Formats: sequence, C-alpha cells, structure tokens
Amino acid sequence: MNRRHDIIQLLVMAVLLMGCVSGRQIQRGLQQYEALTTLLEDSTLQHAHVGIMIVDAESQQLLAAHNEHKYFVPASNTKLWTMYAGLKYLGDSLIAGYVAKSNDSVVHFRSHADPTFLHPDYKHQPLATVLQQYKQVNWYNAGMATTAYGNGWSWNDYDATYMAPRSSMPMYGNVASFALQANGNVQSNPANVAGLVTNIDHFRDSGFSIHRLFDQPAFTLWPGKTKRTNTTLYMTPASSSQLAATQLGNDWYFEHASVPENLRWQKIYSQPTDSMMKPLMHRSDNFFAEQTLLMISQQWFGYMNESDVIDSLLQTDLQAMPDKPRWVDGSGLSRYNLFTPADFIWLLQQCRSEFSMARLQNILPTGNDGTLTNYYKPLEGKLFAKTGTLAGVVALSGYMTSKQGRLLLLSVQVNNHNGSAAAVRRAVEKYLLHVWEHN
Repeated sequence: MNRRHDIIQLLVMAVLLMGCVSGRQIQRGLQQYEALTTLLEDSTLQHAHVGIMIVDAESQQLLAAHNEHKYFVPASNTKLWTMYAGLKYLGDSLIAGYVAKSNDSVVHFRSHADPTFLHPDYKHQPLATVLQQYKQVNWYNAGMATTAYGNGWSWNDYDATYMAPRSSMPMYGNVASFALQANGNVQSNPANVAGLVTNIDHFRDSGFSIHRLFDQPAFTLWPGKTKRTNTTLYMTPASSSQLAATQLGNDWYFEHASVPENLRWQKIYSQPTDSMMKPLMHRSDNFFAEQTLLMISQQWFGYMNESDVIDSLLQTDLQAMPDKPRWVDGSGLSRYNLFTPADFIWLLQQCRSEFSMARLQNILPTGNDGTLTNYYKPLEGKLFAKTGTLAGVVALSGYMTSKQGRLLLLSVQVNNHNGSAAAVRRAVEKYLLHVWEHN
C-alpha cells in the first residue's frame, strides 16, 4: 500500500466514524489531506522519513497525523524539553554560586555551572562584583560528574563555537576570539585568554592559525592565512582559576579538599532565568541548553550530571509521555536523541498548562525572528516555534494561532533527507501556511 492510498483510507475511515458531517467539514478535511499529500510527495521529502502531528489545543481535535508515533532524531527540538525543565526548576533567577567569607581578604566559593558568568551578553555580573572584593578566592569545584562533551556529539567539531564544552564554572560562554591586528600581532578577546596561547606575541604578517588539542586548555599559534576566528575554551580547574584571577585581579586557589562544614554560605544570583532562556531558544544556544541541565543537577543532587537529571524527569514530570523517548543531552547535538511527534505535542500541551502563553511566546522565536528569520513572515506574532537542524535533519515544533483564531500545537520532524535543508524548510513552511489559512 503506498503512502497516498494509506492517507486516503484513513481519511475515509475518519469521515465514516464521524457520522453526519457537513459538506464544509468534508471539504476542509480534503483540503488538509491534499496539503499533506503535497508535502509528502515533494521532491525534497519523498525519500525522507517524515513525521507530522497537528492538534487543536482546546478541542484536542487531530488535524494532521503521519508517523506521529515513529521515532525521529529531533536535533535542536530537544531544547524544548530542556526549556521545560529550566522554566520549572531554575526559579525566577539563575544561581551564580555560593560564597562564604573567611575574613576581610579571603572568600570561599562554590560554582553552580551558570553559563552567564562573564558572558559578553550580560553586562551586570553580581558574582564578579562580590568575588573581586577579596584578595584571595578559594574555589571548591562543585562536583563536575560528567564530561565536557556530550554523548554522541561529533567529536571533530570540538573547536566549533556551537559546541562549546560544558564546565562547572563557565566563563565568557566558554568561547574566545582571535584577530590579527594592524601591527601584526594577534589579539585575543577576552584579553586574558592570551595567557593560554603559545607564541601569541610573535609577528604575523599575513595571517595565523590557532590550534587546541581536544581535551586541553592551551592553544598554539602558527603562521597561516586566518585573520579572525572564534574557537572554544576547554575549561579545566587550572585554566578556570587562571582566567578568573587575571579577570578579577585577585588570587585563585582550586581546593581539592571537601568543603568545610562550618562555613555560612550565601547564595548569589546572576540573571533572570528568562533572560537566558530567550537566547537559548532564539539563537538555539547549545551551550546555554547544556548548562541548564547541569544547573538543575547541582541544585537537586549537589553535583553536575545531565543524565541523572534526564532520568529523574522521565520518571516524574514526563512519565505520562505517549512514547518513551531516548533523551541524552540538553542541546540536541547528539544523534542518540529519539522522540516522536506525539511526544512533542504532549510537551507543548504540558508547557501550556504549567506556564503562561505570554511567557512561552516571549521565549520562543516567532515568524521571521531568531532561527525563523526569513521564514514564516506572514506568521509573525502567530507562530512561536523551535527549529532543529542537523545534516539530514529538519524539525519544527511549537504553537500556531490559525487564521480563524484556533491555537494549534504542531510538530514536523524530517529525518534522512539528502538534499538542501533550506528546500525542506520551504516545503514545510508552505504546508504550515496552508494549515494556518484553512483552520
């Protein structure tokens, strides 16, 4: 049985089960069928694995379904699950860390995986303001019980800025840039990262190349053709202490011993939670997503491990999902993640019931915004959704208010396409614009 015949048969069965329906309803159903068929038979998708589910949020009416209980690699649609966890458990503001004053010149510090610490997007830095008041900082590393790189990540992209490694005390978003200056020297940004680079002061007439080994913090600079580049920072306790000391102008000591029991700890907050969640979703920030799970883990367990957070969520808040997923990271960089369209519809409804739509709409990009820039221009203020992209993967899940004012929950998952991601996105866009128009 081919796919077209399969859809027709399901449509006819649905009409028979409904009994007496109006001609207008039948016409609308046929229009929905034709639009879905056109999408599935599009040359960009006809050899791909496609899953679709669209539901009326209020009536629970199923408007479209195809492979809705099949598993897909969702790419950055995974961030929707991370968003749910962050909104529910991080509170109104992020915890930057804990400090305990020893005397007027010495302070003890416990980190909390906050990705906004010294991040260039956040000018207000409460933790830095506190720590730089002391001559000496004794840093107790807060139990980094996971790896810098996630399970199933593409290891040879380790220096690409979209794959910044996780750490217990991030700085600058764990990213640095290097640029050739007019005098021939290479300048780092932040400036203190120069301390991690060999040969950075050597003269480079035409350009440079910069290299960092997979699991090392130090860089080596060589002659090359690069004039400007961005790369990732691999944060070890030693390099973190070095960068923090030069940034804040004091002495840092990494403490291997257990935290003293007699200290009175003060919690320091950094940024409003939604001020991190919004760029997490708008620019699909993988680093913010990964650190979100580590912050929750530190809060729950006293150590940082994304797997334990995921397991706990699946056994509690997410146990009623229609299809048991395989969820392995916060960002969706891993191809080991597997979810169904039905899972995403369930999550969207869950978010809607637990958080206000105004809050969700502030966090998610709308038409022609964020990762949806140049797409869904007619749906600005009507579509709020998360994209997902890996090689061979295109995904979109979110909320859409139809032309008739109906709130729709939608998830479109495309795996194993072998063409242009832009062409797949345009085909999906055309289909969803039709859904918007006729509902």
